Amino acid sequence: MPGADIAASGSVWVALEDTYGTVKDPSVASNEADGFYVPIISETLAYTEPDRYYSEQIRHEAIASDVKPSYYHVEGDIVMEVDAQYLPIFMAASRHTTLQTGSGSNQLYTITPSKTGATYPGGAALGLSIAIIRNNVGFVYSGCVVNQAAFTLENGIGRVTLSMLGLAEANMANVAVPVPLFADPKLFGADAHAIFVDASSNAPAFASPDATFNGYTFTINHNGEPQNRVIRERSASYIKYGITEPSFDTELDFLSRAEYDHYKAADFKAYRFESVIPGGAGSTWAAATQAYRITCYKAVYATYEIGLSGMGDLVMARTTGRVLGGLTGAEGYKIEIKSPMDLTLPPLTT
Repeated sequence: MPGADIAASGSVWVALEDTYGTVKDPSVASNEADGFYVPIISETLAYTEPDRYYSEQIRHEAIASDVKPSYYHVEGDIVMEVDAQYLPIFMAASRHTTLQTGSGSNQLYTITPSKTGATYPGGAALGLSIAIIRNNVGFVYSGCVVNQAAFTLENGIGRVTLSMLGLAEANMANVAVPVPLFADPKLFGADAHAIFVDASSNAPAFASPDATFNGYTFTINHNGEPQNRVIRERSASYIKYGITEPSFDTELDFLSRAEYDHYKAADFKAYRFESVIPGGAGSTWAAATQAYRITCYKAVYATYEIGLSGMGDLVMARTTGRVLGGLTGAEGYKIEIKSPMDLTLPPLTT
């Protein structure tokens, strides 16, 4: 019997599936090279069975008498430092349209919202198989998609929380086979980031960065729900998406009434959250070898809170924003990733 161990001995492997929901297991011959070992901070992927059935037959006793497993799906979070080497594979398996351009180690992934309603079998959905080794025990999850992504800064380091939904879990064929190999880390440090603000349009100039932001979190929530159908399987049949809700929250230096008045008037503005490698003074997107940026073309403050919180505290504005569509020539928001990783995606995938 194996002894207790810590998470440092574990690993996470991710691969795009050839057919959505058809599992890839890195311990099966030739599969391991199809995917990537992804360095993470933490994960909570799990077999999830919301409504296990307990029989309440009336049998002259006041206690349930039997149990049957019911429908299940996979869900949980993967928290990782943003790495342009790995971020594209997750975004490809989300409710977006992904355009890949470039050559060799100079790839650009342009990711825009999609109105696709579900990962219905036989459609064009891309899914992930995710294999996790925990204390030398292997778990493989199939048909996984990103239901929500939350980009933020943690002590100045770019970080993302990917909330996953998946169809099924399988046992790893042979946990002794996978050999985790990782690329060198490429982190986006405190000197990598800039935030730009401009008037709402389909081509904002974003001439110079705004120095009043104290961090940010940008979240895309697709409001997905697993769907189970009457077939001879307990696993989920597909993922149904709801309304896509892009939003952000941040804290601003409160310097004047200008932004407060924009909030009261529900004025539209454009925002860009940009991170580049190499960073530092004078760094640019054009010169970056690896980078990611999120452009919001039409956004509005949802809340704007100011107050005197304490005698020695800065006067700050705590704000949340909602990103909207309906702008001719733009699609609400756009994510761009400059990456050395060539996923060889089809010209367009949803």
